[in-house]
Amino acid sequence: MRAPPPILLLALAASAALAACAGRPSGGAAAPTAATTGSSSPAPSADDPRAVLPGVDLEGLSAAQQRVVAQFALDEFCYCGCPHTVSGCLRVHSGCSHAPRMASQAVRLARGGATKEELLRQVTAYYAAFDRRAELALKGFGPALGEETAPVALVEFSDFTCPYCRQFRPQLEAFVEKHAGRVKLYFKPFPIESHPNAVEAAQAAEWAREKGLFWQLHDRLFESPEALAVDDLAEHAAALGGDADDLRAALADGRFRGRIQVSQAEARNAGLKGTPTVFMNGRLLTDLSEAGLEQALRDEEEWLQQRRWARD
Repeated sequence: MRAPPPILLLALAASAALAACAGRPSGGAAAPTAATTGSSSPAPSADDPRAVLPGVDLEGLSAAQQRVVAQFALDEFCYCGCPHTVSGCLRVHSGCSHAPRMASQAVRLARGGATKEELLRQVTAYYAAFDRRAELALKGFGPALGEETAPVALVEFSDFTCPYCRQFRPQLEAFVEKHAGRVKLYFKPFPIESHPNAVEAAQAAEWAREKGLFWQLHDRLFESPEALAVDDLAEHAAALGGDADDLRAALADGRFRGRIQVSQAEARNAGLKGTPTVFMNGRLLTDLSEAGLEQALRDEEEWLQQRRWARD
């Protein structure tokens, strides 16, 4: 079994530490120097995290983790494009909506055990992804869960035999339901071939997609992790009104194997390290916690409207 991402183990969040160059806020403006932070009073010390991070919930962080977040906020500039650090925006520009989101992201990462360097890499990777989107094939992988006209498309690469995928599924589907009309979800197969019955279950799901039974069988497969052998899959198909013999024939002749292999290759090329992996409009998500998904959606919608972050 592939090891799940670290934050997923801690909070059902997938964390990928993708390195990228730092020091230049989004929108093309050069990073300001410390002398242009805009505050006439000296910045507080990282030894006083609550002064550095006013209004930020530090609950659950150790003293050392609070200091990591505070130092990050003192050192890094807000991606809204203003000439202030994250802490500077929090302290003197209460109108900035982006600094609180950056600080909350840093808190989640620190709570998951990230060091200052790891935190910076992951935040940098998160913002770099807005300009580094994967082109993922969606034709033939519908129907989407949610309204087809929703402007934000989530693509999940998943494995029916993966326990982390099974745990994450209700959270992701609840997120789509909560944001009806704004978000839709596509499921693409990435069976872990060392898992018993993973490839067979993935093929059965693609057979069901062709028959208009995809989401019904999708649900049954995740809800029946011990019943994924060929006979079980045939029973699932029959229970949904499908032709069990046709499914058996599809599994025997491997008619959907090529389609699944193309999906797997696409996912690897796009940066998949394990399952589940989720993309939002082609942007690899590095935090699949509930709060991480909410931030990703808010940032994505803001980016779609302006191609930059709203300034304070």
